[in-house]
Amino acid sequence: MKRIIPQSLIPLIPVTLAAGVAGAAWAGTETTAEMTDAEEIQAVQASGMTLTQAVDAAQNETGGIAVSAGWEDNDQGSWGYEVEIADASSAMQTWFVDPSSGAVTKVTETDDDDDHEQGEHGEDND
Repeated sequence: MKRIIPQSLIPLIPVTLAAGVAGAAWAGTETTAEMTDAEEIQAVQASGMTLTQAVDAAQNETGGIAVSAGWEDNDQGSWGYEVEIADASSAMQTWFVDPSSGAVTKVTETDDDDDHEQGEHGEDND
C-alpha cells in the first residue's frame, strides 16, 4: 500500500526529524538512570556515610554553611551526597561528597546546571 503525505505536512518533516535527533542526543547525555525511592534508600544505607557526615565533611572542607543536601549522581556514574554551601562571601556553591572515600569535590557550574532548571524568576524547579 502506498502512502501519500499531504503537501501541507511536507515542510514539517525536517523539523520533526531534527527534533527527534536532538531528543535522542539529549537522552544519551545521561550517565546514570534515576533511582527509585527503594533503590535510593538501599544505596544510602549501603554507602557507609550518613547525610549528617556528608554535610559535616562539606562544611569542614569549605568553611561554609550547608543550606541543602541530598543523594545525587555526580554525572560520572557515581552516587553520593550533593551539598549546597553558602560561603563567607554569601555565594552558593555545590559540592559532591563521595561516601566511599570521603572526598569532597566542587561541582562545576555546567554539571550543576543540568540538575537544576530555573523558573522565570531564577528559582529552582526541582
